[in-house]
Amino acid sequence: MTIKQPLLPREFRQYIWHNRENKISLLLSVAAAFILFFIFKKLYPFPNFLPDSYSYLDAAFNNVNINMWPVGYSKFLRFISVFNRSDTGMALVQYLLLQASILFFLFSVRYLLEPGKWVMRVLFFLLVLNPLWFYISNFVSSDALFAALSVLWLTSLLWLLYLPNLRMLILHALVLGFVFSVRYNALYYPFISILAILMTKGTVKLKLLSLVIILLPVSWFITYTTLKFGEKTGVAQFSAFGGWQMGSNALFMYAHVPVTDRKPVPEQFKKLHGITLKHMDSLQHVKIRPDNELGIYYLWDEKAPLKVYLAQKYKKDSTTPYLKRWSGVAPLYGKYGSYLIGQYPAAFARYYLLPNLLNYYSPSPEFLAIDNMGKDSVDQMAVVWFGYKTNKVKSLSKDRKIQLTEFFPPILAMINIIFFLSFLGFLFLGGFARISIYYRKALIIMLLVWISNLVFSVVASPIVLRYQAFPFIITLAFGGLLLGYVVKESFVPKEDFATRIPGEAGIG
Repeated sequence: MTIKQPLLPREFRQYIWHNRENKISLLLSVAAAFILFFIFKKLYPFPNFLPDSYSYLDAAFNNVNINMWPVGYSKFLRFISVFNRSDTGMALVQYLLLQASILFFLFSVRYLLEPGKWVMRVLFFLLVLNPLWFYISNFVSSDALFAALSVLWLTSLLWLLYLPNLRMLILHALVLGFVFSVRYNALYYPFISILAILMTKGTVKLKLLSLVIILLPVSWFITYTTLKFGEKTGVAQFSAFGGWQMGSNALFMYAHVPVTDRKPVPEQFKKLHGITLKHMDSLQHVKIRPDNELGIYYLWDEKAPLKVYLAQKYKKDSTTPYLKRWSGVAPLYGKYGSYLIGQYPAAFARYYLLPNLLNYYSPSPEFLAIDNMGKDSVDQMAVVWFGYKTNKVKSLSKDRKIQLTEFFPPILAMINIIFFLSFLGFLFLGGFARISIYYRKALIIMLLVWISNLVFSVVASPIVLRYQAFPFIITLAFGGLLLGYVVKESFVPKEDFATRIPGEAGIG
């Protein structure tokens, strides 16, 4: 294997444009993306709304700096509204950003890892023309933007491992800060970035400076958000939603704890726990329980304990803003959830972690399976933001079901299996000993991202398909590369295999 000289950014652009294979891939990808998008919008002329959508739109309309959700996506909506306020324009921007990040990722993989020609052609076809991106980009939600930024974050990491330079370092820092403000699923990203910086070439002083640069935007966002919550709500916290989520996760578990095994709770939880016990008792008399599957029931249902406690606490208070009330109970919910999980760890593993692990393997389509939550109208905020003449919206089918997305959970399950088995094959064939140091670092980072995402997703919240766009992309890509390596090495004659130079083999 010949060792390439590091490319400068301008030379990388030339590598894409002056290489016939790359040029054709780029032109076909761009042409197909535009044509298929406009066909899709003919079928689905309106964006897909979910409960979160109206919170994002309200935050964008009022230009707030803190909200239930991270404000990055609302700021993004407000920014693109300066140039185009239409819903089609919003969906197009989201789709193009996602496609651009995928193309940058694929061309970087093609250059940096030198996979087989047919492996890359298959990956281009499966990733660029994937219909799932249309549906995710059509959401008034942070899903497409988060996936695009996450792919860009990982791609810039691969480049920093290959060729550390100030321009890529600043790009990585800005992307990391932005993706952190879009969705808190990025909480583990800074730790991966730190490890990658430590794996790069350079002096200790240079690495420390690099760490300061990449962590500065994230640190600023965390500090600013925490102080703003303290200023606006009286409770200094980075993520009020985290407390609600912790309480919700624990209640899904606690619903399965037998009455005879339930223990007394500390004084600070007694009122909330009393509401919980009463609710759990009432669910025993329901034919179809609303908490049969992990989801949003304990987070948002007005009859569930968390919402009931909130309503009772502020029953006589009509002046306190809802965000202040909602965030004010978050620390209590976080502590309550942590206490219950600590008291019943085996039950939590059985009734929350295990089901959610199965969800990771094959996630529910959730809102991707139905257009506009099955409704034929939207809330007034959508009418105001997008300038609709009426609140009525059309869909492809009368029942508003989206049939195509039902195929993706088993597809993602299959991709996860292929990735896992290909990695085992890679290890069995002594892959780590046969690839170059750069390939080794890149693969280690990829594995850490995959494992971290698995652990964080399973522990943090109930998993659904739209949350898994980024893992879908990287698992398919690196699963394909590892499978290509395994197939190639399996057909090497034994005498050639024994005499090959370690570090000569590429991935794929």
